[in-house]
Amino acid sequence: MSRIKNVVLDMGGVLMDWNPVKISHALCPDPEDAALVAHAVFDSREWGWVDAGAISEETVAWTAKLKLPDRLHDLADTFALRWHEVFEPLPAMGELVRELKSAGYGVYLLSNAGPSFEVYQHRIPAIEYFDGVLVSCFEHVVKPDSPIYLLLCERYGLEPASCLFVDDLLRNVVGAQRAGMQGYHYDGDVDALRQHIMSDARHDSEDAR
Repeated sequence: MSRIKNVVLDMGGVLMDWNPVKISHALCPDPEDAALVAHAVFDSREWGWVDAGAISEETVAWTAKLKLPDRLHDLADTFALRWHEVFEPLPAMGELVRELKSAGYGVYLLSNAGPSFEVYQHRIPAIEYFDGVLVSCFEHVVKPDSPIYLLLCERYGLEPASCLFVDDLLRNVVGAQRAGMQGYHYDGDVDALRQHIMSDARHDSEDAR
């Protein structure tokens, strides 16, 4: 296995707390209404099309209203258009990003996300330390399809085998591995990820002796 030189991070579930239930309850105090609207918005196939750059969040809100009673139409707009207002950062990963940069690693962000990314990107932990960012909706390709991983590598001059891709969704990790990257299925344990990366560096140092 090649030495890790670059760490490529997913956003939701890794850098930011993508938790639809938590977000829904923050936007709507009634749990039953929150669940209904969340299902119509976040669980819809249209939600994934936003990430692919195929439709807008406004279209998601419109299609959600077709599935909901009139009294929940305003909430559909709130969920589809303002969800990112309660999309919270995960600071511990920001600390790791700064450590990795200090240790000489390249750090990149690769995310399935919609155009509202431009509104909240400044809140991503340690975003100023990233060497490159690639977001699906602007490229019209999504994880776990191979082209998005290869596009990141082509754009920033990276060798896929030197990249460790970190995602909380296993299918996206498998997609990265199919594209030639190393993969890490992240479960929220920052220390375990840190140990995985640093142990690779130690092994490389020992092999050089």
